[in-house]
Amino acid sequence: MPETVGLIGLGLVGKALVRRLTAAGYSVAGYDANAATMDEAATLGVTVCPDGAAVARPCRVLLLSLPDSDIVGHVLWEQGVADALAPGSIVLDTTTGRPSDAVDNHARLATLGVDFVDVTLSGSSAEIASGTATALVGAERTEALDQLVRCFAASVFYLTTPGAGCLAKLIVNHVMGLNRAALAEGLALGHRAGLDGTQLLSILRDSAAHSRVLDMKGERMVSGDFTPASRIAQHAKDVRLILELAQQVGAATPLEQVHCRLLQQAMEAGWGELDNAAIVKAFEERRW
Repeated sequence: MPETVGLIGLGLVGKALVRRLTAAGYSVAGYDANAATMDEAATLGVTVCPDGAAVARPCRVLLLSLPDSDIVGHVLWEQGVADALAPGSIVLDTTTGRPSDAVDNHARLATLGVDFVDVTLSGSSAEIASGTATALVGAERTEALDQLVRCFAASVFYLTTPGAGCLAKLIVNHVMGLNRAALAEGLALGHRAGLDGTQLLSILRDSAAHSRVLDMKGERMVSGDFTPASRIAQHAKDVRLILELAQQVGAATPLEQVHCRLLQQAMEAGWGELDNAAIVKAFEERRW
């Protein structure tokens, strides 16, 4: 077990990773572009560094938890992180991004003697912090990799090839996001027709409509608690990537196209930083 793991990106997911890593006995050195976020991470025991290269230089294991793969590329190749990595080190990228970007980063870092693995995580920041998330890994299983990933994931799927973790995550988010939108629409319809929201949730739980999305987001939708565990803006980014992927491979995604317009309306209404359960507001306020 390495003494210190590096982590670049200390937002909702990054802080959840910190909690899991420190609970497993790792020390964490970290950096985030947001100074307030770094201050908060320091209270969790993170040794904060002045930049990403300072995180990467002494660490044999570096985790990335960033908004998208464009930012991953910028951090690696324009901010000096790739050059700071020692040969033999490994980068685990938990970012939900383009599969092709993960493939490119894997190939480029391999020329420096560094391994790059996409380790995307299915689950909210709360699920990651509790160790109940699912990891989708674009690499073969090794004992050392598995030991680290299982610090923050209960289930791990090794998909063997670079970029496959990112690809699987986009499909998971496609199905999950549409499920969440359908739940929001149904709850709003039931409420407008006169059903009690709490009772309707109980009905849905005991019916064929029950889902993990209902368990995670149903109470939030009914109560109006939109404190972010995962944000609308982040999922809107994922949906754009899903539609981009569909266009590349020639897949039909009419439901996702409607969902994209719905999320865009939510963003325009100023709800982007709310939890993605707030999609229910688009139906409650009849913005669709």
